Amino acid sequence: MTRKLGVLLALLALMVGTAAAQDARSVLQAAATAVGANNLKSIQYSGTGTHGAVGQSFQADVDWPRTDVKSFTRTIDYDSKSLKEEMVRVQGNNPARGGGFIPLVGDVRSVSLVSDKYAWNVQGNNAVPQPAAVEGRQLEIWITPHGFLQAALAGNPTASERYLLGRRLTVIGFTAMGKYRVTGEFNDQNLLERVLTWIPDPVMGDMQYEIRYSDYKDFGGVKFPMHIHAHQGDHPLLPGSTGRNSLDIRVSSVQPNVSGAALTVPDNVRQASAPPVRVDSQKLADGVWLVAGGSHNSLAVEFRDFIAVIEAPLNEERSTAVIAEVKKLIPNKQIKYLVNTHHHFDHLGGIRSYVAEGAAVVTHESNREFYKRAVFSPQVRTLQPDRLSLFPFATTAPIVTQLETFTDQYSITDAARTLEVHHLQGLNHNAGMLIAYLPKEKIVVEADLYSPPVGDAPPAPPNASAMTFYDNLKRLKLDVAQIAPIHGRVGTVDEFEKIVGPAAANRQRGSGE
Repeated sequence: MTRKLGVLLALLALMVGTAAAQDARSVLQAAATAVGANNLKSIQYSGTGTHGAVGQSFQADVDWPRTDVKSFTRTIDYDSKSLKEEMVRVQGNNPARGGGFIPLVGDVRSVSLVSDKYAWNVQGNNAVPQPAAVEGRQLEIWITPHGFLQAALAGNPTASERYLLGRRLTVIGFTAMGKYRVTGEFNDQNLLERVLTWIPDPVMGDMQYEIRYSDYKDFGGVKFPMHIHAHQGDHPLLPGSTGRNSLDIRVSSVQPNVSGAALTVPDNVRQASAPPVRVDSQKLADGVWLVAGGSHNSLAVEFRDFIAVIEAPLNEERSTAVIAEVKKLIPNKQIKYLVNTHHHFDHLGGIRSYVAEGAAVVTHESNREFYKRAVFSPQVRTLQPDRLSLFPFATTAPIVTQLETFTDQYSITDAARTLEVHHLQGLNHNAGMLIAYLPKEKIVVEADLYSPPVGDAPPAPPNASAMTFYDNLKRLKLDVAQIAPIHGRVGTVDEFEKIVGPAAANRQRGSGE
C-alpha cells in the first residue's frame, strides 16, 4: 500500500510539473507572438542615459557614482550568441565623487564584445581578449526581452503568479546557461516588465541583478521597450540599498534583423586563455615586502610574533596566491591583521580569504555595517563559492569580532615595529580612505591616489586625489621616504614632491589658503 501511494504521489508530481511547464510555454509563446520574437534573428538598439560604476560608491551605503551616457548601442545576433556594446560616457553634471575613474575627462569610449565562448574589448585598433568576461556578457543576451523568450523556451521553464500593487503578473523562471537562475515578470499584455537574476561577485556573493523594461513600441512588427533601467547590488540587510542604479537607457532607435550582427572572432582572442595569477615580491626594508605581479599590489609587514598584510584586492584567487607568497617570505607566523584601505570592490574582493585565515580586518568605521551585513554575512554564494562560505566553522564564528574599525587613527605595534593607519580628509574618491605608514622605515602605502610614472614616460598631470594625498601628508606631518602604491611601482617622496607639490601649492594659492 505504501509503495502504491508513493508511486501515485510521484505520478501526481510529474503531472503537476508537466502542466506547469505547459502553462509556462503557453505564456512564453503568447509573449513571443506579442513582441514579434518568432522571426527575430538579430536586433540593434541605441539610446542615451546614465551609467553607475558598480562597486565604486563614495560611501559604502550610497548609490553607485553616476555618469552620463552620451551614446549607447547594442547589437545582438541570437543564433551566433553575439553581442557588441558600444558606449560613450561623460561626467556631465553628476557629482565628481566615487571611483570608476571619476571625474571622467572628455568622452570615454568603451567597446565590449562576446561571441559564443569568446569575449574581448576593442581599444583603438586592437582586440584585447577578456576570457573572464564571457559568462557575464553571454548572460546579457539572455536577459534582454527577446533573448529571455528564446532561452526560456529552449529550457525547462516554470510558471507562477504574483500580485504587485494590485496587478497580476505571470512569473516565468528558467536556468540560463546551465547556471544562472532567471525569473521574468509578464503583464496582462504578455510584455516582459522585469527580469531578476543573480550574478557572482567576490564581495557580495550571489549579487542581485534587476532589469526593468517599460514603454514598449512597435518597430515593423517587433515590440521593444523604450526605457531600460537596471540595478545591481540591492541588498535586503542594507538600509537604503535598494537604489543601486547601474544603467538607465532611454532608447531612441531600434532595428530588427539588422545585417552584420554576427561577429568574427579575432585570431588572438581565439588563442587567448585566462592568464595565471602572478606574484612578484620586492623587499622594501627589513621585514617589509611589496607583493605585486598584477594590476593591484599588497604589502606584507613582519612583526615579532605575527604578520600584517595591507590590501586584499580583486578576488579569492589573487588573495590565495598572495597569502601563499607571504607565508614563504615570513614562515611560521600567523597573518593577524589585514588592513583594508577602502571599500571599493576591486580593493575588497579578497578580504574574505584573510578572514578565513583568522585575520582581523582593519578598516574605517564608515564601512562597518556594510562589511558586517553583506561582505561577511553567511549569505548564499552558490555561483562562486569561496573558502569562507564552504567551511561551516568560518561562517558560524562571530566574524564581527574580527572587524577592527576606527575613525581617525589606528596602530598595530609590538616591540619590533609600529604600523600606523590614518584616515584621509577631504577626498572625493572615497569617504573612508585610509593610508598605512611605517614610521621607522619611512614608507607610506596608498591606494588610487598616486602612481609614479613608469620608465621614461612623462608624469601625468596630478589629479585632485594626488593633491589631497599631498595635503594630508603635510597635515599628518609624516616623515616619508618611499611611497608604495597599490597600483604601480614604488616611488620616492622626492619624485612625488616634484610632480604633485607645485600643483598642490597653486591650488592652495588659488583658494586663498
